[in-house]
Amino acid sequence: KTEATKGILQFLAMRHTSTDHIRERLLRSTPVLEAFGNAHTRQNANSSRFGKFIEVHLSADCQVVGATLRPYMLETSRVAGDLPKGERTYHIFYLLRAAVLAMAGGEVPSGPLWARLAQSQEWAELLAKSGGLLEASARLAGSDGPSAEEGLQWFASVMEGLIGTGTRFAEVVEVCRLVAASAVLADKATEVGAGADGAAATQAAAAMLGIEEKELRTFLLKAEMTVGVGRREKVYRERSEREVATMRSTLAQELYTTLFTWLTRRVVKGISPPTESPGGRRLGLLDLYGFEVFASNGFEQFLINYCNERLQQFFNRQVFAWEAEEYATEGLDTDGQWRNLSSACQLPALSLLEGEGPGGSLGIFSIINDRSRCGFDACAERSGGGGGGGDGSALIDSLASACAKHPAFCRAGKDSKRLFGVRHFAGEVFYEAAQFVRKNASADRPDIVAFLRTQGSPFVRELFGAEADASTTNKMPSPSATQTSAAAATKVSGSGQEAAVGKPRRKLFGRTLISVFQQELTELCATLEARQCRHVRCLRPNDEQAPLVFDDASMLRQSRYSGLSEAARIRRQGYAHRRPLLSFATRYAIVLNSREARSAASRATECTAIAASNAICQVAVSGGVPIGDSRIGRTKVFLTEGALTWLEGERVRVAFERSEEH
Repeated sequence: KTEATKGILQFLAMRHTSTDHIRERLLRSTPVLEAFGNAHTRQNANSSRFGKFIEVHLSADCQVVGATLRPYMLETSRVAGDLPKGERTYHIFYLLRAAVLAMAGGEVPSGPLWARLAQSQEWAELLAKSGGLLEASARLAGSDGPSAEEGLQWFASVMEGLIGTGTRFAEVVEVCRLVAASAVLADKATEVGAGADGAAATQAAAAMLGIEEKELRTFLLKAEMTVGVGRREKVYRERSEREVATMRSTLAQELYTTLFTWLTRRVVKGISPPTESPGGRRLGLLDLYGFEVFASNGFEQFLINYCNERLQQFFNRQVFAWEAEEYATEGLDTDGQWRNLSSACQLPALSLLEGEGPGGSLGIFSIINDRSRCGFDACAERSGGGGGGGDGSALIDSLASACAKHPAFCRAGKDSKRLFGVRHFAGEVFYEAAQFVRKNASADRPDIVAFLRTQGSPFVRELFGAEADASTTNKMPSPSATQTSAAAATKVSGSGQEAAVGKPRRKLFGRTLISVFQQELTELCATLEARQCRHVRCLRPNDEQAPLVFDDASMLRQSRYSGLSEAARIRRQGYAHRRPLLSFATRYAIVLNSREARSAASRATECTAIAASNAICQVAVSGGVPIGDSRIGRTKVFLTEGALTWLEGERVRVAFERSEEH
């Protein structure tokens, strides 16, 4: 999907762009977003880990005058979460590490970009403070990233592309510093607050963010809570090791997500059309991650597969609408088939996940949200109770109690205390529930945002100030709200620095990641429903990227995961096969009983084709085909699978018998 989208943009830019300026920026925008929003996965070397809806603006004479881009649902757990074997974090981390290692070793590549970096004091500080930590990073070094040469070339291309979109060189260096800070904070090998590595990580992160080291250390290690009447008294407590790790990873995620949002706005600003041209059109391209099933499936796969379930529902409704439109055009009286199609378009997994409304079941989302908001699992862990829910067993019990009778819910036989299953449109998927409640607990961290807006460097303050402005002007939450936070449900703040920017009112129930994800997905589906959509299914012939190799099992799996099998199932619930009247009459004339009827049908015209087709359908009914399995429309004959099978079999049988007679 990513490569197809990129190919379409390249075609439009090269063949239909009105100016060189627009062409250059449009072509440069995609590689920049890929570097920051794509990653190497077990199935794809350049997988989009966020959704993007690109609208290419065309003038009245079909020339590209600009484009707009809307990001959706960045998978920020990849910034700091554990990476399974074969998975990598975002490309930019490996590219920055390659550049840092080369320049720290005195091997400065040739080129104007590298010369400017070598003269930058901010870049020199990055090398001095973060270079050693990036080189020793177990998270980056332990992954099979790109080669040193490839990484350097790729890094230079991305940075030049960023400059080409209108970003100043000083801002490019600041972007690299924030990426380095995110990488240092995300590495579990450098525990903040303990040992030389922890002290170095805190110092490096503080330097990259422009924060006093003491302030950052206090924020990470101590939690501030307000108590008493009017919550005017402040109480500080030391965070546990788990809470410190949570705060560090959440800070890395918040940094990276806000940076990604800022970069997206810069790219959009560089390619946006000047004004809406009269008579112009817009061509939208949606690139979104596909259905995922691995040996071990977590909270990320749970949300990704829900997203695909919703998009499949949208596609099913379109299939139903297309079928209904064709039935109406052909003048068919098929109330029974309409009911079959309507029921076929329903996806039971959605009612299991979202709930069934007033009076119905709660749904898995409601149960997970309730546990996240009330902090059941976090309290159990702090109390030290064994089996208190940190392993997911308590959540599994709640789901089984509420959803056991739902047809789309399945409980694992093996490891039933750790896994639960959902029957998606593409098949059963079992999820490990251990981190669900914790990761869903908080969709935004106002304490982190407030701390960075008051204590960070001017660039950091600009980033988070722009993010706050955008969140108040846009109806849809920004992608920074879609982080997979590993925070506990209890909201705590840092070292009291938020007072200067206005302290948010405490809410009993905050937003969860699931609720934000649902909101963004609803907005996306509304955007798609307002447009005329065409679905392009992108299938790989094999998983090794080898030429001239067609893997049947892989293609079947992709057909199922991409919804092609589901579309075929829906159509088969109605009249799966349609034949033009003339071709139907001439092909099946042989099954008619009399020579005169066969001759007339084989020579049918537009005026006589309906009568000939009716006669053939009557023969099928007399042969045992149900009367409702074939219908004659104004221009086509509509057949079920059973009716077509009978006609083809009868045609072969009659032809064989008559050949023996002669």
